[in-house]
Amino acid sequence: MHATAGETRYRFDVRDIVLIALFSAAGGVLSTYVGYLGNLINRLFGVPFGAGQLIAGLHIVWPLLARAFIGRFGSGTLTGVTKGVVELFTGGTHGVVIVLVSGVEGLFVDVGLSLSRRRSFVLTLLAGGLASASNVVVFQAIYFSGVAAGFLWTMIGLAFVSGAIFGGYLAWDLERLLVSARIVRPAPATEARPRAPRWRLAIILAITLAFLAGGAYFYIDVYRPFAPPGQVTISGAVSAPYTFSFRDWMRSETTVRAELRGSVTYLPPADYTGVPLRLVLEHAGPLPEATRVRLVAGDGYEATFPWTDVSQNGDLILVLEKGSLRLVAPGYDGAFWVEQVTRIVVE
Repeated sequence: MHATAGETRYRFDVRDIVLIALFSAAGGVLSTYVGYLGNLINRLFGVPFGAGQLIAGLHIVWPLLARAFIGRFGSGTLTGVTKGVVELFTGGTHGVVIVLVSGVEGLFVDVGLSLSRRRSFVLTLLAGGLASASNVVVFQAIYFSGVAAGFLWTMIGLAFVSGAIFGGYLAWDLERLLVSARIVRPAPATEARPRAPRWRLAIILAITLAFLAGGAYFYIDVYRPFAPPGQVTISGAVSAPYTFSFRDWMRSETTVRAELRGSVTYLPPADYTGVPLRLVLEHAGPLPEATRVRLVAGDGYEATFPWTDVSQNGDLILVLEKGSLRLVAPGYDGAFWVEQVTRIVVE
């Protein structure tokens, strides 16, 4: 039974469900790519996490679009939850927590856009900012209990600005682009809005296409979410590339005592048992021209060490944690303790 004019709909129809599925699938798959970009920004600023909040707003585009095209409270929340489930089962590194994080983001989208019956550009920016900032609060409550208050508020501020710009502003113009191209019909009760200038639509289209192209490259050439447990490929400037398997090297294990001191993360001194990185690379036969070693995680995060540091330091070890390899680097900043190592490249 269809709702008549002025009548409130209490159920999602087929069109609504299809839009939620499409936006959730796109957002869930591309969110890992966004996380990789965030890792690059963190590396640029020299911190293990936090600076990546500069692009956190890209996660908010999808529930904002769903809420705009469906026009009903709950569509943003449902899109957020479904997006989180998609991200979880496509290899997201945050585990099941991402479902909660995405759901809370979608709820803030619904609440923010419900403050007024009319679509408002300012309100869209506000909803995007609040939704993006909420991810910092949720992660703080679950993981980052020891983060300094100043750093925490900085992350919240970065996430809010990013949510307003990369979430609210981008979704606002992307909605117009999709409607003007007749790819998606506007929400049934949405008031007609002036068409955006062609130059602005062209910019939004270019940004979207570049983002999708980058995501395609990431999944083809970088992302390794389903690497075999306890294995890492050794390649680059070596005479005998091979796949290192932790299980086959357990007789070479050594124990070191290390303390992780990061910009925002701290682990007290503890004993770690693993295989020296130096032995792993010696087995591959490094070439004379080798100058550095890159350790790359499954989500694209990486740390680079000078070759001399690796070849002369027996305390750099690979340990097995929850089925994946982690580098323990005594004396190095926490950003160098790479988790979920899947590739080691000698250059």
